Amino acid sequence: MLTTANELRKHLKRLDAEIAQHELSLQLLREARTGVLEELRLSLIYPVLTLPFEITSTIFLECLPDYSDDSTRSYPSQDDAPLVFTRVCRDWRTIAISTSTLWNHVRIELDSDDGPGYIDSKWVSLLDTWLYRSEPQPLYLTISNRSYTEPDQALVDVLDRHSRRWREVTLKLPFSHFSRLGATTSPMLERLTLSAHGSPDIINPISAFRYSPMLRHVCLEGGMHSSDVILPWAQLTSLELYGASADDCLELLRSTASIVNCILDVQYASHALVLGAPLLSLRSFVFSGQAGWSTLRYMAMPALQKLDLTRCPPGPRNVAQLLQFVTRSGCQLRDLKLYVRSGVTVQTVYLLRSLPSLETIDLTLAEADAGTAIFREFKSSDNDVILPHAESISLLCIHDDNHQLLLDAVTDALAMRSQSSAENPRRLTSFTLLVDTNAPGPGPEIRQRWRELSANGLELCIGNISERWI
Repeated sequence: MLTTANELRKHLKRLDAEIAQHELSLQLLREARTGVLEELRLSLIYPVLTLPFEITSTIFLECLPDYSDDSTRSYPSQDDAPLVFTRVCRDWRTIAISTSTLWNHVRIELDSDDGPGYIDSKWVSLLDTWLYRSEPQPLYLTISNRSYTEPDQALVDVLDRHSRRWREVTLKLPFSHFSRLGATTSPMLERLTLSAHGSPDIINPISAFRYSPMLRHVCLEGGMHSSDVILPWAQLTSLELYGASADDCLELLRSTASIVNCILDVQYASHALVLGAPLLSLRSFVFSGQAGWSTLRYMAMPALQKLDLTRCPPGPRNVAQLLQFVTRSGCQLRDLKLYVRSGVTVQTVYLLRSLPSLETIDLTLAEADAGTAIFREFKSSDNDVILPHAESISLLCIHDDNHQLLLDAVTDALAMRSQSSAENPRRLTSFTLLVDTNAPGPGPEIRQRWRELSANGLELCIGNISERWI
């Protein structure tokens, strides 16, 4: 029993401290209860907030724009993923910023002084933050500034800091910015597209990409030429050159003996060309440009299987050059894409007869008459079958003059070729015809013959730009 006043005071002090401690615990419990009630309320109103982190992150990834689609906005916007997720609530912002794969694709294309303008310091700051959030993922970058106002100087520093994570990179910048990129190693870089404007440094070519052991695909366009950049050419398997000269193309092909796929747009001819070494690995070749045909005579591709001349329409003399190229190469073409004008139908028929190994043919017809003349040749005797191994044929008719005659000739040819024989063991299995106008469809007799062909196993897709006839 406490008898003295001093002891009573001490006991009272202990009780007060214990009461204060319990009051603090009670306050903390009340706050925790309030938090649980708020979470419960939100879960009833917004059940999506109760999803696990991993599921929410996966949903965010599915909402990313298709960066390969030209209709996609060409620069980041707060109204699009992933930035929009950082503006909804604290939890979503945390998840979005913590999901590095949301940020390893970025596309900033500001090619005009209108609209967003050029890549200024604000865009560079956004890019720096964006790339920081993407660590340690490989980067897929498209950075373009071709307006009259040059991008902020800090852009190069930001790109340099993350060069070891480059996987697929497209850069369209002034030559002065390329020259400032550091010549560091890019161990993950596989695909590279370069375009430049301004005056190149003819003494010191761009060397920022020379140490790229995984680089396999290169595209040079918009003023960037092979002499402007140092690259590991010998290891490439895919090459695209646009606006090139004939001598540059041939010189570069000598250094890229391992390429399998090649696209050349040759705009400038040369009178001092020599036959290059055969490109032993090249299997797919797309050719275009004003000086394209003058360059083809200096090439040989023994392994070539796919040839696309859609953007390089042959004249009467060019057909002979093409056959000489095939003969010189000793290749067995399987796939041919060709633009055909009415003035070269005879030569085109001769070309197709001379390439019996073709299995897939894609013809763009300047006029319907060109296709009519070609397909009438399909009704030749069995001893002179045109395209005996053809399995798939596609036609695009630009103008619809006399297109009904084309439909008649096509139908007759398909009826003959849909049957196999000793001379023609391979049946045609697929045929596509698009009339690139609103031309009227055929009569009921033709449609009935198409239905019979389709029932016999021939896959048909025939129509105009607004209607499919079968």
